[in-house]
Amino acid sequence: MTSISASRPRSVATAAAAATPPTVRQGSKGPVVADLQRRLAAAGFNPGPIDGDFGPRTKAAVVAFQRAKGLEPDGIVGPKTWGKLQAGGVKPPPSNPPTGRGTAESFVQKALSQQGDRYIFGAEVNLNDPNPKAFDCSELVQWAAHQAGVSIPDGTMNQLPHCQKKGTTISVAEALRTRGALLFRPGHVAISLGDGRTIEAKGRAYGVGIFNANGRGWTTGALVPGLKY
Repeated sequence: MTSISASRPRSVATAAAAATPPTVRQGSKGPVVADLQRRLAAAGFNPGPIDGDFGPRTKAAVVAFQRAKGLEPDGIVGPKTWGKLQAGGVKPPPSNPPTGRGTAESFVQKALSQQGDRYIFGAEVNLNDPNPKAFDCSELVQWAAHQAGVSIPDGTMNQLPHCQKKGTTISVAEALRTRGALLFRPGHVAISLGDGRTIEAKGRAYGVGIFNANGRGWTTGALVPGLKY
């Protein structure tokens, strides 16, 4: 007869194993890969489209994430990499938002794809250029919105009134929680990642990157008119 105490360790081990997603790598497909892609995107590592297909762009994002976390950069997502992705608040965007053209997630992904670009005040880019090299804060918002399928004017002095006219302004607190929302303060705009961080063209000393959104004097939040959140 098996005692209750003897059976507990096996039950705990079984539960722990079930909580760890299966190992995936380039060529894998399915919902687990889509979850991986969402987690990578939420951590600031662009995996390409959230399509459940582990292709070269997703592998490159995995390798970059592994290097950043001190893991072997082999591009294979096993227990150690899953553990890092699941730790420290790195979670997929809430409620699995739509990811196609015209969505807030598409808008965010386009902005994330420009990490490392230069900041130039007054920069003007070709909105149809898939990979410009320099932005200022409002130009990044305008370009990413255009790439996602909607229009918003250039300049923070125009973007905020545009959102107000369309009735899409929200509180700063809500914008901080909403992936793809805009955060405004006088003379500056950033894109919220919904987890206390932004993707933005912050300034000449920083370029385009991911930054802490908290305690930075935001005065207004807004949704980009026309995007699906």
